[in-house]
Amino acid sequence: MDLSVEQRLVIKFCFKAGKSGTETLQLVNAAYGDQALSRLNVFQWYGQFHDGQEDIEDNPRSGQPTECRNDNSVEKISQLLLQNRHLSLIMLADEVNIGKDTVRKIVAEDLQKQKVCLHFVPHSLTPEQKD
Repeated sequence: MDLSVEQRLVIKFCFKAGKSGTETLQLVNAAYGDQALSRLNVFQWYGQFHDGQEDIEDNPRSGQPTECRNDNSVEKISQLLLQNRHLSLIMLADEVNIGKDTVRKIVAEDLQKQKVCLHFVPHSLTPEQKD
């Protein structure tokens, strides 16, 4: 379970147990120390539970998803790189319509590609690149 979700569950428990918002904040800080939710977050979640919310998960929000790193985007980037290995991260991000940092993670971690300047380095090439 995610640490922030766990803390929301604690906040919900404290609300149902009749603790005040301030008491809840003190208990969360005592239990989680440096990893505790901020004062603002604790009071926001406490208020939501006070208003009748039962769910401890975040509500979906509009806008760009927080994580676009999925099999579909990895495959699209892989195909684009096979077609043209000179594409920059920005070009790939524009083509696939996701963030540059996500594209960098996909290229480096998922596809395990690395930048090899302009020199021909046979021992650094993958079998696909050698073909």
